[in-house]
Amino acid sequence: MPEAARTSIVVAAAALGFGVLLAMAAPIPNGAQLLRVREPIEAADARLRRLGWQPEQDPPAESFDRELSGNALSSLRACSGTGLGYCRYDYRRGRDRLQVITVPDSNGDGQVVRWSLGPTGKTWGLCQPAPLAPLQPCP
Repeated sequence: MPEAARTSIVVAAAALGFGVLLAMAAPIPNGAQLLRVREPIEAADARLRRLGWQPEQDPPAESFDRELSGNALSSLRACSGTGLGYCRYDYRRGRDRLQVITVPDSNGDGQVVRWSLGPTGKTWGLCQPAPLAPLQPCP
């Protein structure tokens, strides 16, 4: 490979790495503003990654959970096979952890219903105070 091509690749890789470092160094927005209720999980995942959040992939989701979620996002942790059909997606950014909970929309695609930012566990979005209760704003 010509020296100029190698130099271009190294410069591009360095710029990409620097962008990721800048995203990770940026302050975390107010948790309430991090996501939106009813936002498609694929759009939320793309934005979170741009902000420096990385999928927490260990342990990987089971094939049953993948089928229920209807997507191939690596942040998927698990899905409930009952009730509203909740799915959980986990992310990390440095020492910070983020859990995103979705429910299927009318097409079966996951939409964000609530999220929590650890370690405080503060939750935003819509919560279900009891198993048969309707969703309502989280306290």
